[in-house]
Amino acid sequence: MKATLIISVYKDVEALDAVLRSVKLQVEKDFEVIVSQDCDDACFDELIEKFRAAFPIKHIQQPDQGFLKTKMLNKAIRASESDRLIFIDGDCVLHPRFVQQYVRYIQKGRMCISRRVNLDEKTSRKIRNGEKTLPGYLEMILNKSTSIEESFPLWSLLQRKIVPLLGSNMGWHKSDLVRINGFDETYVTPGFGEDSDIEFRAKKAGIVPFSTRYKTIQYHLFHERPNRENLVKISKDLFLERKKREDYRCQFGLETLDA
Repeated sequence: MKATLIISVYKDVEALDAVLRSVKLQVEKDFEVIVSQDCDDACFDELIEKFRAAFPIKHIQQPDQGFLKTKMLNKAIRASESDRLIFIDGDCVLHPRFVQQYVRYIQKGRMCISRRVNLDEKTSRKIRNGEKTLPGYLEMILNKSTSIEESFPLWSLLQRKIVPLLGSNMGWHKSDLVRINGFDETYVTPGFGEDSDIEFRAKKAGIVPFSTRYKTIQYHLFHERPNRENLVKISKDLFLERKKREDYRCQFGLETLDA
């Protein structure tokens, strides 16, 4: 198949239902879905069964022992059956051409970097409760969603700057992730780390950043954000330490390397 869509989730069933409804609308049909759940809760079982007839879908889990997203991402890489890997979070609804565009642009030696529209609470609520699957431009403007420009495809003609990697909207060739040993599993606090770290190591390995902004369009559902400053600092300090390592492969990733 042409691609694997990896969706990182915890326990937000409403959000994943909205995401999978948008997956069902994808123009590109030749891809698989991996729901990568960082806990062993059964909350998604019924939902996943509902969509299993619409597209190939796998559900992988691990014991709920804290924030171990990077470990789950590596498990998803191992479980994938495609060379093109697309990573999103379980609260990001997809434009119908999202997978199609990633299939077009992912290739060996580049990491695809994109962004997302941040939906307002009112629009997000309509999507969550099933009134609609995708937002309209007018309602996003009237309801004061932010970063709406990320959903304008023609803006790609004007872009010049490559922005930092965003873990909720990125695409990789599997061989590149294998080469750098996947995600660093020593990042165990949320808010920072897994995307900044892998971007740094990929660049060190000669993998080139490539912008797919305004092409691989997604809409992030509104939710309250907890204060994570202390946790973010832990990850940032760890990142500064990891950057001193000469090898672009992390020690604890797809495989465990010698120190």
